[in-house]
Amino acid sequence: MPNKCTRLGFAGFCKTDIILYLARILTCLGESVAIVDLSGEQGLRLSVPAGIYSDDRLDYRGVEVFLNCANNSVTEETQSNHSMVLLDYGVNTKALESMMELRTLFIVTDLQRHHAVPLASFLEHLQGPTDSVRIIRDIVPGKIRPRYIDSLLQAGQHTNLLAKYEFSFDGVEYSQRLLSQYDDIFRFTKITESFKSMLLEIIVELLGYDRKTAVKAFKKAQHGG
Repeated sequence: MPNKCTRLGFAGFCKTDIILYLARILTCLGESVAIVDLSGEQGLRLSVPAGIYSDDRLDYRGVEVFLNCANNSVTEETQSNHSMVLLDYGVNTKALESMMELRTLFIVTDLQRHHAVPLASFLEHLQGPTDSVRIIRDIVPGKIRPRYIDSLLQAGQHTNLLAKYEFSFDGVEYSQRLLSQYDDIFRFTKITESFKSMLLEIIVELLGYDRKTAVKAFKKAQHGG
């Protein structure tokens, strides 16, 4: 892979585990990885071990995590010292200036209105073409369907939409997601096949890694590597 910094953005909600999973896989692929929490919620502080005790910066098993960055842009130092930077925007419009040269923006939500509506408002503030991937999670039977959430988000109007992923609620996967917040060394061996396929497609199709190498790194990361 090229030595220049690749930046992936994450907007919305219910995305912390995705960020952590990708960070572990990329680390197992030999990348120098940083996570920057630009969100107002600062959910990563409660998901990364020892994050709650850190003011702004910590190392989690080789991944450098920058917390409390909601009012700050990403520094040049962060970009130059890492080959992969994962930026958690939440729905913080103040952080939009750091979206320059973003490889892909992951737009993540569930069906809850208090998540979808603020995310839709955030997307309205985007400026310039941005490649994106839309992910809707925890889908349950009922009146509210992904098509309706898409009508709220209008992701295809505000970004260049590359792909869409939709995941039904799965109790085992949800339990695995919780472990990423509570375990010191989390594993994600019990995610669904469809979720696994999404992660591998991001690594192989979007980021361009050899599939055999990606699968090997994925399995290592899954088991806590």
